[in-house]
Amino acid sequence: MIGRKFNFHDGEKGSALAVRIAIGKEKQKIAKILDDGTVVVNLSGKTKNLNQELIKFLSKELNIAQRKFDIIAGAESKEKLISVLDVGSEEIQELVLSNLT
Repeated sequence: MIGRKFNFHDGEKGSALAVRIAIGKEKQKIAKILDDGTVVVNLSGKTKNLNQELIKFLSKELNIAQRKFDIIAGAESKEKLISVLDVGSEEIQELVLSNLT
């Protein structure tokens, strides 16, 4: 753990979403859910900022304001942990499953 940079955040009500990005896909979509609960999201990767592209996509697909999303781990990785404020875990699960294609 030496050399690892930690960022502490204020605790707020909401849920967490584990996401893996698949880049370079023609159609942006929630592609699948892995056995460990990680949500695989296909993105085009046409923008310089994949984090922004991911948040914009999730906001539109799940009908949740962009300001409610916060990447709390994995900002520089294809695997991310995202906090979704003011949305419970059961609700986020329903929203993700209803947008699974």
